[in-house]
Amino acid sequence: MTGPHLKSIVKLFESCRYRHDIYTVFSDWCECAAISLSNAMDIRQREKRDARYMEIIGRYDRNVVETFPKIMGEVVMALEAGPQDILGATFHVSSTTPRADSSSLHMSSAG
Repeated sequence: MTGPHLKSIVKLFESCRYRHDIYTVFSDWCECAAISLSNAMDIRQREKRDARYMEIIGRYDRNVVETFPKIMGEVVMALEAGPQDILGATFHVSSTTPRADSSSLHMSSAG
């Protein structure tokens, strides 16, 4: 699966790679997105989730934090175009794309 939104999402994740492991950024983005969506619907656990959200984004500089909502926007637009596993495709493409410094990052190296 390829498309403009997938390419944009991968590019946005790649922009965070200069300082952070792509798997960690992907996982943290997923958790922050889930927290944001959950907080919009269920306020009972909001404070606990907000604390976790702040703990996660506290690891990143402003550039990365500002990239997270851009990724969400691209995910939403991709899903509006039609049902698809955009996050799975993103993970697959990101995990097989070599870093700019030529060291490769493959799913088989995660462990």
